[in-house]
Amino acid sequence: MARQTRRICTPQSVLMYIVVVAIVAVSLFLMVDFGVRAAALFRATQELRQLQAETERQLLIQERLRARLQYVQSSAYVEEVAQTRLKWTRPGETLVVVVNAPAPETAVREQIPVSSAPHPDAAGNTSPAAVPLWMEWWLLFFKSPPPEIF
Repeated sequence: MARQTRRICTPQSVLMYIVVVAIVAVSLFLMVDFGVRAAALFRATQELRQLQAETERQLLIQERLRARLQYVQSSAYVEEVAQTRLKWTRPGETLVVVVNAPAPETAVREQIPVSSAPHPDAAGNTSPAAVPLWMEWWLLFFKSPPPEIF
């Protein structure tokens, strides 16, 4: 028979177990709390980066809009609108209007490459003249879109 030794529970050993259990419990709590705080800090840092990127994007849009506003308030814009959209001329100039048949024009305009299509302005609006003036002349004479060079 094997001899069994029984440990004697003294008040000091019981106190030692209680202290060890308390230290383990507190350290587990602190580790979990540290993990939660680290995850919250990570999420806050990610959100900060996203907000900074959004701020940079909005500042760029604001800069473009201010430049557009300055241009729109200039006399160069007024002259451009008067000549292109309103078809006004200066004294001594002659206005030439290109007139195309509507049916074949739409088919040819659909073949126009995207690179020559008008780009929207800062507000997302496209100009009413969907095709530039030089393109109108090209379509009038050649009845096909211009060749792709690049």
